[in-house]
Amino acid sequence: MKKIAILSARKIHQNLAWLALAALLLFLLSALSHPLMVWTGPQPQQFMPPSMILKGEELPRIQQLLAGNDLHARIYKAVPSPHGPMLQITHDEKSPRQYLPLNPQHGLSPPQLQDYDRSQAIWLARYYSGEQGPIKAVHFINEFNHHYPWVNRLLPVYQVEFERSDNLTVYVHTETNALAAINNQWKTNLQSLFQMLHTWSWLDGYPLLRVLIISLLLASLLSMAAAGLVMMLFIKRKKFNSLAQQYHRAIAGWLMLPFLALCLSALYHLWQAEYGEQNSGMRLSQAINIKQLDPKQSLSTAAVTGKALNGLSIIEHQGTIFYRASLARNHDSDNHQPHQHSSKRQQNFDGNNKEQGAILIAANNSEHAISEAQIVNQKALQYLGLAANTETKLQLVKHFGNGYDFRNKRLPVWRVDINNAQADSVFIDPATGILVEHLQHSQKLERLSFSLLHKWNFLVPWVGREGRDAIIVIFLLTFAGFAYMGLRLKLPAAKAG
Repeated sequence: MKKIAILSARKIHQNLAWLALAALLLFLLSALSHPLMVWTGPQPQQFMPPSMILKGEELPRIQQLLAGNDLHARIYKAVPSPHGPMLQITHDEKSPRQYLPLNPQHGLSPPQLQDYDRSQAIWLARYYSGEQGPIKAVHFINEFNHHYPWVNRLLPVYQVEFERSDNLTVYVHTETNALAAINNQWKTNLQSLFQMLHTWSWLDGYPLLRVLIISLLLASLLSMAAAGLVMMLFIKRKKFNSLAQQYHRAIAGWLMLPFLALCLSALYHLWQAEYGEQNSGMRLSQAINIKQLDPKQSLSTAAVTGKALNGLSIIEHQGTIFYRASLARNHDSDNHQPHQHSSKRQQNFDGNNKEQGAILIAANNSEHAISEAQIVNQKALQYLGLAANTETKLQLVKHFGNGYDFRNKRLPVWRVDINNAQADSVFIDPATGILVEHLQHSQKLERLSFSLLHKWNFLVPWVGREGRDAIIVIFLLTFAGFAYMGLRLKLPAAKAG
């Protein structure tokens, strides 16, 4: 039996050598392009969104401003702008946003306000990039495309192109005032290489063909590696025919398990993305008609008087409109405080939650005893179409991590875990009621697998993201040398055959 296993493994290892080598070159070159994009691509000058401070005493004036407006929109929230705080109004997932100035001395004419979302996007693009030169073009993007793929999560965004030789392009999401992506021609070329040779996204129009090709390439690598592992375990050599054979065998013991983990997690990721549940993605809450606000209604602001607010939004619960006032942290650092570049980048991935807490104020001054957790819990069950008495578990998420990715750009959010067969988990933005993401059990397992076995994120707490990327690059280059030694062994055998 042992002899049969050895003969079979040797045959597989030899016969699949050329196909596996081709697959390895495709995936290795494209994999190296990813850290290269991070290391050599354009870097933002700011990593955190611009901040603002409102005084709690301003809330009655804001209610007077809103009252009487016949607005029926999904999101109402205060955002910073170069003209002071603005009330941003989102009607749907694919349209530009509207704005109402909260500063009486804003200096904007009605025509300027009609297309202000574009102006906000340009301001954000300059803020994040530090580029103050002329702009070549501004595009409103409400669908993912080759240059702005789905991995960026946020839509709609503005694509702001600067008049520069390197084609600097900044993608901004005005609803969260977030930087969605920053590219130049060099990074775009590397991204295209990654999409062509690693994800094969150019075959998205032929999903079955794409899955079959990538699966075949990964299967050849897995079979080749597994056969080599069998030979290493069962063939005990005391003498080697060459140094290449000796080093090839010695290095194999260190590389095989991480390599198998990379290939298996890639295969799992491919199949889950194509054939698994597709519940992830943002969904807006129901529209709120603020016409019901009474301009004669005095608003009790005792709970926020004397407090600094870094956020204000409108939410609705059971027919009652609430102002959600976000309390700024004490000694909240602004975005221009000096930091080391690496710490800024790491802070971006960890998330900088500037909210100390939130206070709900009923617009009609009703003594409506309701907590934010109760509102979030009800919204989560409504999104999933579940009964109000469904068992749930709530957790306030204040930092990004494996369970909630930094690409979502929103903090804090509530995680609501549902006690059902699918083990649903939903993430709700309490400021807007948006369902940010929806995951089921299989999706959670796949994301954990991809994070730990493919991206090696378990290394980040120990060596940081740059250190993790460097270790992956060293591993890939070492594996390339390992494959070269195997090729050296293969060529004499091919000539002899």
